[in-house]
Amino acid sequence: MQIKISIRNHIPLVIDLDKNPMTDVYCAVLKRNLDTHDFVFRDPMKYTPAYFNELCQQIKSQLGWEWIKDSYSIEQTTEMHKFIESALDKTESFKNIPGDQQNLIHEAHFCLHQMQYSNKNRTPSIQIEWFNDDHEPMPPGVDFVYAPQFGDLILQNPYVGHPPIQCWQQNDYKNIFRTCQFHDIIKPGIKINTNEKGSFNFEKYKSWWFSKCNDFVDSVGWDKIEYYTGFPRIGRVLDKNNLQNIVNDREPLNITKIELS
Repeated sequence: MQIKISIRNHIPLVIDLDKNPMTDVYCAVLKRNLDTHDFVFRDPMKYTPAYFNELCQQIKSQLGWEWIKDSYSIEQTTEMHKFIESALDKTESFKNIPGDQQNLIHEAHFCLHQMQYSNKNRTPSIQIEWFNDDHEPMPPGVDFVYAPQFGDLILQNPYVGHPPIQCWQQNDYKNIFRTCQFHDIIKPGIKINTNEKGSFNFEKYKSWWFSKCNDFVDSVGWDKIEYYTGFPRIGRVLDKNNLQNIVNDREPLNITKIELS
């Protein structure tokens, strides 16, 4: 199976999908959303501190959240993320907050992470999503990779919260029982990793969990944390040079069509 993403002024991105039970579930979710729902593409180039300030003005007006600052540190953006976690239900985020405010919150959520991780290009990922609560359970036996490579297709994080490896990466252990969310469902989305291969020290990772979050480890069990450590990889872009050109393009991307075949 392959996904073909047509982008104006670029060669189409073609993604070769792995052959396993996870791919079967993923393709079923993706196909029904391709058939019935419009996708949302949040172009990373758009999400700058200046744009975040605009979003904070809207958030204050619509939600009453006092987020307007002169500058935004990693500590501030982490606290803002905690606020979003508290505001949204884990699996049914549309249950309590209407769609227009949902989109505003998710725009801010995406912008928070982009300011934390981006090198002012389309990193750490290019992500297309469908703005709904549709999902299927994750099948057993999924292979989570510690350090996705450039061009890997990984499943998008289905929750407002962090998978275990991201909690460690951000040294984020405050309110860990809410923040840490295990990737146990598949949502409709296309997330292409655009970072170069990173590094991962398993012993340091394990030590962090037992020293910073021992109560959480005792509650859920280390085996569960270890199983869900990493990112579920489902395929890879075939032409990495084409992807690099897209990552480096300074103009807005216009995605015209997505096909699954």
